[in-house]
Amino acid sequence: MPTPPDAPLRRVTLNLYAADCIWLETHYGRGWTERIRQHIHALVHDRSTPPETTYHKVRRTLGDME
Repeated sequence: MPTPPDAPLRRVTLNLYAADCIWLETHYGRGWTERIRQHIHALVHDRSTPPETTYHKVRRTLGDME
């Protein structure tokens, strides 16, 4: 029995290249669609998070180092 998702899902149609699907099936097996979902979720999360919370301050001098 499949594990329930951690957030609500929405079914969509996504056209992928056949060669890409073959590669994904070869490397990830039956769970390849979940890997695609996780990858897209990570991309959306990275782009929706303000940069000041995701990037460290640039250290310009030795005095800036912790």
